[in-house]
Amino acid sequence: MANQTDKTGAPALLAPLEQTLRQQLTLHSELLELLKRKRDVLRGNDTKAAIDLCTLEHEKVQKIAELEKQRLNLVADLTLSVDPQAREPIRMAELAEQLGEPARGRLLVLRQQLLEQMKAVHTETGIVRRATETLAKHMHGIVQTIGALSAGVSTYGSRGAFPQSNTAVSTFSATA
Repeated sequence: MANQTDKTGAPALLAPLEQTLRQQLTLHSELLELLKRKRDVLRGNDTKAAIDLCTLEHEKVQKIAELEKQRLNLVADLTLSVDPQAREPIRMAELAEQLGEPARGRLLVLRQQLLEQMKAVHTETGIVRRATETLAKHMHGIVQTIGALSAGVSTYGSRGAFPQSNTAVSTFSATA
């Protein structure tokens, strides 16, 4: 069962690299689903669910970071097995091209799938970020309105907002 990769000594490194890429792909897919749920939760004003999703999201990102370190080490080791004189790791696409089939095809497919999944996560992250910013602006507006009403301010200043000097809010205790 010899193939072209046997001459480089790379087969022992290929299996862990492929497994790492598959794990990254799975985690990015799970992260994408969390981000979609987070967007829906933000829309539905479920604070507890948003906090829980943020916690899960953080865990996924941490695992992805750990796997990325592992992937970088494996690519560096594989680079040295292909080119012992290399001064720095070769990019994965270029590295895959130096391997024989079927390893080359598998690595290139996994790399492309991971890139596509990462782009989808990036897009969804932008959507969630914009939704969060919109929600924060809305909440800021509510706080300003409450502050203005409690201070007796009913007009906007020259900048199109309630004057800051008149919107200071103090706390008070009231019982019914």
